[in-house]
Amino acid sequence: MQTTQATRSIAAPASKLWPLISDVTQIARWHPSISHVDLLSDSPSGMGAARRCNFHDGTSVREEVVELEMNQRVRMRMTEFSVPMKRLEVEITLQPQAAGATLATFALHYQVKFGPIGKLLGATVMRKELGKMAAKLLAGLEHHALTGEQVGKDFVPKAA
Repeated sequence: MQTTQATRSIAAPASKLWPLISDVTQIARWHPSISHVDLLSDSPSGMGAARRCNFHDGTSVREEVVELEMNQRVRMRMTEFSVPMKRLEVEITLQPQAAGATLATFALHYQVKFGPIGKLLGATVMRKELGKMAAKLLAGLEHHALTGEQVGKDFVPKAA
């Protein structure tokens, strides 16, 4: 699989960010492309927690927690999506920093369809676009964590 990621230092403790990433229903508050979330599991957090993210453009993706380190890291597998991927996973990691800040990392692990051509697209165009998206999502997480405001589809991130 190929990987791209973004990191951002957020002026909030990991304990404030963790509920926003570990509860699968909270992503619509800080992801600018998501209009709403459907809970697909009995619990909104923990191993096996699942959601359907419904995007403003009418598409959706199913996500399920497949790895979890409490208060530090969550990894979700995406399925039932319309993008040309064989496999797509997202991993969010929180690392405490000095003065109550947190270094947040948003990594996307992916395998593009279409064999060698897909691998080339994944290493060039897809990596760049997914990296920009990861950076925007971290900016949305920061904005929501610091202001309490829900991030909408017109969200413009501030520089890190």
